Amino acid sequence: MSVTLENKNVEKRAGNTPDAKVEFGLLDPRTLLVETNVRAEANLTPRFLKSIRDNGVLSPILVQRTEQGLRVRAGQRRTLAAVEVGLEAIPAMIVQGDEDQIRRLREQVAENDDRQGLRHADYVAAFEQMSLLGVSVVEIANTTGHSTSDVKAALTVAKTKKAKAVQAKYDLTLDQAAVLAEFENDTEAVEALTEIAMKSPDRFAHAAQQRRDGRDAAARLAEATKALADAGIKQVTNWNAEVKDNKAAQELQQLQSGEGKTVTPEAHAICPQRAAYIGTSHNGDIYTRHVCLNYKAAGHKLNHAKANDTRTEQEKETARAERAEVITNNKAWKSAETVRREWLAQFAKRKTAPKDAANFLAGSLTADTHSIEKASLGAHGLACEWLGLRTTGGWGSRQALSDLIAKATSARALHIALVLALAAIEERTGLHTWRRSGSESRYLRALEAWGYNLSDVEQIARGPQENSTACTEKKADALTSTASPQQPEAKVANTVKTTSPATDRDEQPAKTGVDSTNAAPAKGQPAPNPTKGKPQTAGNTTGAKPEPGKRQPVKPQAEKAASAPQPVKA
Repeated sequence: MSVTLENKNVEKRAGNTPDAKVEFGLLDPRTLLVETNVRAEANLTPRFLKSIRDNGVLSPILVQRTEQGLRVRAGQRRTLAAVEVGLEAIPAMIVQGDEDQIRRLREQVAENDDRQGLRHADYVAAFEQMSLLGVSVVEIANTTGHSTSDVKAALTVAKTKKAKAVQAKYDLTLDQAAVLAEFENDTEAVEALTEIAMKSPDRFAHAAQQRRDGRDAAARLAEATKALADAGIKQVTNWNAEVKDNKAAQELQQLQSGEGKTVTPEAHAICPQRAAYIGTSHNGDIYTRHVCLNYKAAGHKLNHAKANDTRTEQEKETARAERAEVITNNKAWKSAETVRREWLAQFAKRKTAPKDAANFLAGSLTADTHSIEKASLGAHGLACEWLGLRTTGGWGSRQALSDLIAKATSARALHIALVLALAAIEERTGLHTWRRSGSESRYLRALEAWGYNLSDVEQIARGPQENSTACTEKKADALTSTASPQQPEAKVANTVKTTSPATDRDEQPAKTGVDSTNAAPAKGQPAPNPTKGKPQTAGNTTGAKPEPGKRQPVKPQAEKAASAPQPVKA
């Protein structure tokens, strides 16, 4: 069936004379001739095939009448997809053919160049309207070819005024906009994360998680502060000035009553000199230290003589700075661990392993045997979690893994084995990992090559960056054509001055803001330059080797820029 229309407004453009008559019809795609196309591959993705199967071909293809038959000139991908899914008829615009190959190529390039996909903000608007019309999340996902997680993210953004406005302006991804929705009431966080999304998208997940952790820490701090206020206890805000350097003040655990009894917080409740300090431990936990601001006036005695601190002021300040750095890096590591394990859980869903998976597994069987054995004794709990196996541990977990492997293809079975090894290595990591440069070099380099974006603190555990060209080639070779996390841009490690371990307790007021390692630059300041801060071979600018066995803590971006070598002026 076809309809012929006459074009009375024919113009000659670029040497082409359009046909005065254009015929439209429904054609059987199996009978059409598909000529050579500028596209090297049709790229018939599952999502595209599903769209053609569910909705048919919505835009007519361009077909030319030739001596050999009807030949597709524009719409090769739609035609092949229609054949693939079994459509019997597709709409077409039919014109008289010619042998002008230059024209054919020019038209094919123009048609593909001029196509513009929907913006992420357009998806938000479309899914929102479908939801308002009563279409469920699952139905929206099934009919549009998007994942349910994408649809949920879009609907979350649609409900938040600030995130929706920012996404419409900058066209952030659905995932990024959904994160902004979490911070709807925190304007500073939205602005900082938006800037990171635009300038350093590979840092976005880590920056967002640090914001979440900082928010949670602030909530715990507020709760502890309120508990002190409700109990009528004065809060010490500067431990060094009010307690450590104050000869009259002392922590309760160092005191005893006049009768020689231990002074507990409960027994000290009636003392007019009672106070308490809320601090942050080396692993980021909030703690409370009860003190007496004038223990002699209160009638208390020391358990033992108070040792004199013989350190100089500069040594004290250095120790405090080191301590603050430890707390900052520990917070950064805990945030990075959350992001990394979420990424690994998605990585575990792949149907095939990366090309170099066998090499990594072979290395793990020799270098990580203790970790693998320990994970096996624990019934591979973390691996089961990543693989989506709901088990209670022990024999049940092993049986679930055996059943999963029995049903898997050879490619999937290799990937499951890789997940088991990765989970075993991951379980041995912790706050201690970042304290020694290169402590998990093989593991983190592999994750980086497979598409994971390392945070600054993870780059310490990875060690100095490899040659950028070799690293890029390795990453491209490792990634397969199967669905996997997005490949990141190359990053460089930050090698900074080493410090010695600090004590387990903080001597600074608790800080609950975001780790400045991944914070966005302040207004009016230039964005961090990713080309700066590349590691030296020896770890410093003087050629001296760093002391072995000591960690290399992360410094804030501003400090890195300030400490970078400056060019000598003529």
